Amino acid sequence: MRKDSLIAGLVLLLLAAPLVGRVTRPRPELLPKGKGVGEFRESWKVLAPITRRNLSIYPVVSTLGADTSGFITLDEGVAAGTVKILERGQVEGAIYRRRDPRRWPPQIEQVPDRGGASVNELVLVNESSRPLLLLAGEVVSGGKQNRIIGADLVVPPKSDPLPLTVFCVEHGRWSAGGGAFGSAKAIAHPEIRLQAQANKSQQGVWDSVSRAAEAVPAASPTQDYTAVLNSEAAQERMEKVARSIEADYERELREQVGGRGAVGVMVAINGELVWSDVFPNADLFRKYWPKLLRSYVMEAESRGRGDVSPWGEKRMAFPSPKQAEAFLFEDRGRVSIKIEPAAYRRTEVSSGDYQIVALEAIEKSEDSGLMLHYNKMARS
Repeated sequence: MRKDSLIAGLVLLLLAAPLVGRVTRPRPELLPKGKGVGEFRESWKVLAPITRRNLSIYPVVSTLGADTSGFITLDEGVAAGTVKILERGQVEGAIYRRRDPRRWPPQIEQVPDRGGASVNELVLVNESSRPLLLLAGEVVSGGKQNRIIGADLVVPPKSDPLPLTVFCVEHGRWSAGGGAFGSAKAIAHPEIRLQAQANKSQQGVWDSVSRAAEAVPAASPTQDYTAVLNSEAAQERMEKVARSIEADYERELREQVGGRGAVGVMVAINGELVWSDVFPNADLFRKYWPKLLRSYVMEAESRGRGDVSPWGEKRMAFPSPKQAEAFLFEDRGRVSIKIEPAAYRRTEVSSGDYQIVALEAIEKSEDSGLMLHYNKMARS
């Protein structure tokens, strides 16, 4: 589908209409300029891929940009000690804030701590003066078992303790006590992110962790995903490929766009387009690029074609940049929107072939938001 034709019919109205415009009550330190998903999509261009065996990475560049220096990432917040993640029940006297997005102005109900730890819920506190950006699949280690973030979201600055949806990636451990969580400085590979974010399946996440361990191979007594990532076999394979791609990536950008930074990538594995992660500017993308790239390498490793090693010498054809661009822009499907007032709007488009998740920071539910992350995943 041509980029300039974009979307037809009702889906265009549902997805793009609320996403374009200006922030009506600007706070420059948080939302310097309201560029929504529709405006950014118009500016994207997919470049020729960088290929290693069964993995191909397509840089995505944009003529637009937005200042996101007012946001912090999980890695930055944990390192600074301003973002704290704990098991449910570990925050003494915690108050959970629940907002009903159907009511305006938003009504905040204060609910006492509900007690014991839960596999699929943690407690997060953002003590920073900046909003926190979280991406689905980011790995947090510690507590009673290691987890991944369950969905893209924005946490307001100076927040009260908030419930955080997570998925377990360490099936064989449930330790007594359990301390605070740290960032594992990793993001789960696409198969796991799809199971968590799109399918919302804990069993699917566990099964995907098991398949990754078998593919590496790497054994873990507690079936721990971080142990798989940090295993000698995984590190040797991932680092070799990742460093090679990183070197060529910078060179290709200099040659193709004069050094202008990419804002994201598309990913093809075994000749099939499977994934995209796109951000509003090159600076924000660079913060995630090292761990995103290694997640794509892990995905390629786990998708080896039958008895052919994914890192063998066999060459295969990959989609053209035009085909990759067509995949990126196709978005017919059922639309659902989740709004957390004064925090974020998450728009999802679901079809039988793919899932799109577009995250925007917002100040009010009717505002145009600032796009922070656009993720498209193929259902394979």
